[in-house]
Amino acid sequence: MLYNYWVVRYVPNIARGEFTNIGLVVGANGADWATRFETRNVPNPGMLRSDLRELSSWVKWFRARVSAYSGTTFEESSVSRAWLEHLRARQANSVQFSKPLPIEAESAEQALALLFPHLIEREHPRRTRAGVTRKGMRTAIRDLYQYELDYLPGRTLFLQPRMTVGRQRGTFDLARTEPSGPILTNAWTFNAATLDNLERDIQSWNYLVSRFRSDGGDATLDATQKHLAGHEPIEAVYVKPTVVTHSSWRTDIFEAALEAWRLADVQAVQYNDYIDTHASIGVHS
Repeated sequence: MLYNYWVVRYVPNIARGEFTNIGLVVGANGADWATRFETRNVPNPGMLRSDLRELSSWVKWFRARVSAYSGTTFEESSVSRAWLEHLRARQANSVQFSKPLPIEAESAEQALALLFPHLIEREHPRRTRAGVTRKGMRTAIRDLYQYELDYLPGRTLFLQPRMTVGRQRGTFDLARTEPSGPILTNAWTFNAATLDNLERDIQSWNYLVSRFRSDGGDATLDATQKHLAGHEPIEAVYVKPTVVTHSSWRTDIFEAALEAWRLADVQAVQYNDYIDTHASIGVHS
């Protein structure tokens, strides 16, 4: 079947005319439609952040409009070539559409899969693990869920949730709610400057987790308190030790943490892998 596709472009400076391809929409009148975006690590983002999070509301709206369309829909929510051409004529700002071009494919999704790697996908630089701070990890994970995966702070995304298990109290870096229940996440870097503090903090958190697994606990999610049974998924996102200072001590702390996480059924995931895996979910949603 013959489809049309439009490339969605980010234009940081309209006068200069430079642009970066950030999305693609494919479809045909009366048939199926598909769209996908990649807004990470945009070169020359102008006044915006390199992940273009300021455009997240527009991207979310556009995705929802195309995803909700049915070929039998003819109301105002209809998606058609005329609608795309109307957007193309109207979008004379930092988000613009290319002229439509034809492509032969069995479905809009197949056309999208063929075109996206060539027109949109970019290489993503790996983060320098030794230079990543725990605070930076927390911020990156929060931004990933809030801006790329559309979690809502205070509703489906909670920062620094407090956990009470008996007389023990502690915090997690983040909690998010899924249809299956809450998931708790903590971030750790083993390249911290002060190893005494790192070892103490990890041991304290691991003890809280072990007690939680045994007895359950009460989680405070913003202003709401929720009792958790203790079997909820827990993630430990980590940067493994690469700093040479006190390398033997760092390695001991790291290996002890991995052992404790394994025994407590904590999913341990390297930071880069965690960010890349979850970000790819946002790209394909």
